[in-house]
Amino acid sequence: MNWDDLRLFLGLARNGRISIAAKSLGVDATTLIRRVKRLESALNCNLFELSNKGYLLTEHGKRLVNYIEHAERHILEAKHDLTDVRQELSGTIRVSASEGFGSWILAPALAAFKQMYPAISIELVANSGFLNINKREADIAILLEKPTKGLLYTKRLTDYRLNLYMHEALISKHGAPTSIEQLSPYNLVSYVPDLIYAPQLNFIEESLLSPLHTLKSTSINAQFQMLKSKAGVGILPQFIAKNASELRPILQDKIDITRTFWLATHRDVRHLARVNVFLEWLNSTVQEHADLF
Repeated sequence: MNWDDLRLFLGLARNGRISIAAKSLGVDATTLIRRVKRLESALNCNLFELSNKGYLLTEHGKRLVNYIEHAERHILEAKHDLTDVRQELSGTIRVSASEGFGSWILAPALAAFKQMYPAISIELVANSGFLNINKREADIAILLEKPTKGLLYTKRLTDYRLNLYMHEALISKHGAPTSIEQLSPYNLVSYVPDLIYAPQLNFIEESLLSPLHTLKSTSINAQFQMLKSKAGVGILPQFIAKNASELRPILQDKIDITRTFWLATHRDVRHLARVNVFLEWLNSTVQEHADLF
């Protein structure tokens, strides 16, 4: 087998469309088809089935992808071991993340990544909404829902917990509420309902808090600041609330919410070394801070 044929096969396997794959691989479509057919002849099996959705992998094709990706990982490991790959890796990675995760988990940790890989530039887009991975608006996204469409590599990054919080000064003055009904004197700090960018953030009905008077913001950081200023009660991710010791969880037996962060990358960039080292670093960073979630 010719390694370059395997490289071209993997490019088509990750894209599914001849024209797109050929462009990304730097060859013309005719050459790509010819080289894939040569590989099929060498292996004496069909690697693709042509459909109206493009080139779909057969079972033999899927097995070959698995073998090549294993080899690819070993090659990257060898490069790490035998050269100072950290100094060699360069380029830009654009990362889309929710405002909370981007501000409180990623941003504080990125200095450590840059020390390891100084030539890799990171563009962190952390706001109320996500860039579209399928449209290649970002290279990596940390999402609140597992995407089901597109040529994406996805995995569960981590679960995280949310609780209802109140400033300790309000608890000292009025006592800790023991029921939802006892929250009626307080404002509920929450999202603007019609501007919620992900259904996973719409947990007010889930928590039976909707009858309360409200202070609303599209920004989780703004909500955090309101709660620190004794504006009322509100639901926060545990990893944000832990940054203010004066915020205390209340009614944990009644309001205990779990959500999930999903990691997604487009298959076109999944094989890039700089993307792989960032994904490895991100996974280890999340594992090291598991107690925050």
